[in-house]
Amino acid sequence: MQLPAVPGVLAPSLLAFPLAFGVSGLVALADSPLVLTVVLVLAGLVSITYFLRAGSYFQDPLFCVFVAFSFTSAVDLIISLEEDGFVSGFAEVYVREGEPYLRTAHGIMICYWDGVVHYGLYLAMITAMSQRKSYRSLGLFWLGSLMMSIVVFLLGNLIGKYSSDISPAFLLNVPYVLIPIWAGVKLFQQPRALPCLTAEQVAEEQRKWLHQRPQDMVLVLLLVLAAAFTFFRGMVILDCPADSCFEYIYQHEPYLRDPVAYPKVQMLLYLFYVLPFFCLCIYGLLRPGCSWMPDWSLVFAGAVAQMRPPRGSWAAGPAVLLLLVGILASDTPPSPRGRKKVVHVMEGDSGAVVVQTAPGKVVTHRGGTIILPCRYHYDVSAHDPDEIRLKWTKVTEPMAFVDVFVALGKARRAFGSYRGRTALQEDGFGDASLIIRNVTLQDYGRYECEVTNELEDDTGMVKLDLEGVIFPYHPRLGRYTLNFHEAQQACLQQDGILASHDQLHQAWLEGMDWCNAGWLEDGSVQYPISRPREECGRKDTPVGVRNYGYRHKESEHYDAFCFTSNLNGKVYFLKTYRKLSYPEAVQACKNNGAAVAKVGQLYAAWKIQLLDRCEAGWLEDGSIRYPIVNPRARCGGREPGVRNLGFPDKKYKLFGVYCFKKAGEAAPEKEQGGGHPNRV
Repeated sequence: MQLPAVPGVLAPSLLAFPLAFGVSGLVALADSPLVLTVVLVLAGLVSITYFLRAGSYFQDPLFCVFVAFSFTSAVDLIISLEEDGFVSGFAEVYVREGEPYLRTAHGIMICYWDGVVHYGLYLAMITAMSQRKSYRSLGLFWLGSLMMSIVVFLLGNLIGKYSSDISPAFLLNVPYVLIPIWAGVKLFQQPRALPCLTAEQVAEEQRKWLHQRPQDMVLVLLLVLAAAFTFFRGMVILDCPADSCFEYIYQHEPYLRDPVAYPKVQMLLYLFYVLPFFCLCIYGLLRPGCSWMPDWSLVFAGAVAQMRPPRGSWAAGPAVLLLLVGILASDTPPSPRGRKKVVHVMEGDSGAVVVQTAPGKVVTHRGGTIILPCRYHYDVSAHDPDEIRLKWTKVTEPMAFVDVFVALGKARRAFGSYRGRTALQEDGFGDASLIIRNVTLQDYGRYECEVTNELEDDTGMVKLDLEGVIFPYHPRLGRYTLNFHEAQQACLQQDGILASHDQLHQAWLEGMDWCNAGWLEDGSVQYPISRPREECGRKDTPVGVRNYGYRHKESEHYDAFCFTSNLNGKVYFLKTYRKLSYPEAVQACKNNGAAVAKVGQLYAAWKIQLLDRCEAGWLEDGSIRYPIVNPRARCGGREPGVRNLGFPDKKYKLFGVYCFKKAGEAAPEKEQGGGHPNRV
């Protein structure tokens, strides 16, 4: 049995209703509430495991968390509905004998919150997964809400009037503490969506005074009021002797003295955690550029939103306020592109060399200029600066390196293909950042910055990534005819290099689906599947990048996954008065001051220059292809891409030709479908 992705995850949660009703009847007959706990949990886990096995289309580990928690949300909704008298016969025995504190006003409200709000968040995040969209913001809001809910619930039970009634069923709440912590780590590791702002725009906004930013000024005033009110309520909980505290608690929020202790725990969390965060938000708005504000504002907004006392809605205002802070703060983070990366290094007293490089990766395109950041510090009083040796190497294999650039005192030397393209930035003392100009496809990869003096050395790693496009490739001989070295050569001949696993995985995230396995640059064989089907490893297998592992580079044969980047020129369809054979196509491009385009060049033009042409043409390898940006009738399908008509006999005069002209040369005289989509 296989269910569609999003409807499939509804099944486990909907099973909570019949399972709860059936198990409740069995337990009532057995007169053992613990049986209900065990059977309900086991039945839910078995059903979830079955549906995940049969209908999971995701490799994201959080998918399993959200499906499992959606089941428990449905159980909580059943409990709250039964306690309010809307249904009966589902969980009455369990609540009475196992967790009687769920019958309190707070217990019913958190069950409603989990059964409605959290359940909606689970469905929204699962939907985002199915569409390969980011769900990071929703996840952070959910994380704060769930963590605050479970912390207040557990501490209130342990210190409140129900502390003597705690049964083994109370241990069922432990996963609600451990799993969200792990899920939170995963959420914070996901890439953050940043606004498309230039470094100049960011710097201009951050230089403005507070009165020049009216939105931030209003938020600061509201945060000051919220902080003052939070502090006052904390003092009320701590038995403030002032008459105003006495009047407030008896006229406005008398439930703060409820012996169940939930309101007290909430107010203490407000005082010791939310209040300091309000102050940090005020600081962040006064001094813009704090990159932590958007994420943590969402977490605290979720936490504050669920902190609603039984008869009040005091949390609604602070929750909305924190959401506004998160949204507005996300508009002005430092831009990751077009801006120098500054790395701060802790200075020690030992004199040892300390090196720090930029976390993550730096991104550019072919032909661009990039700075690989690296800074170091050591005790200058103990050593002569001329004794410091700076060395940049490229990691080609796990334990193999290629020299890139070395500096010893004032001497400088570049190696291999990096000669004439590399130099040190030397922006002040301790700057070992490397400038690479005219970046090539082969420059992609990981680089190590090593700083050495007479006795000490340290290293840092920087990853250089390229913007570009992945394209699968096989030659005229047919599929699965290339060993590893032949695949390398085939990609080079088509203006590309063998792709990395990271590049192929990113292409899969963007929707790439290809049923034939191909070599990657590390010697592994993989292929991306977005739509499982019988002819591609069975229909019931999950989506993802499927991996054959590392294969024998000489004797085994597969296709190739190539990668190419920005073009130093232009691909265009040459308009002729008649169709051409392959030799005629070569001559026609030559007469036009160009050359027949390679497969990689056509893919780059389609992806980067948005070349859109519904006419098939010869390419350099003898294949017939055409690029489609805007799918339409009679243009080969409903998805954008580069259509491939195979390798016909080169003598056939049935096609046009795609030419490539390098930048700086005379513009082509006869061309169609240049840098903008052209409907035909």
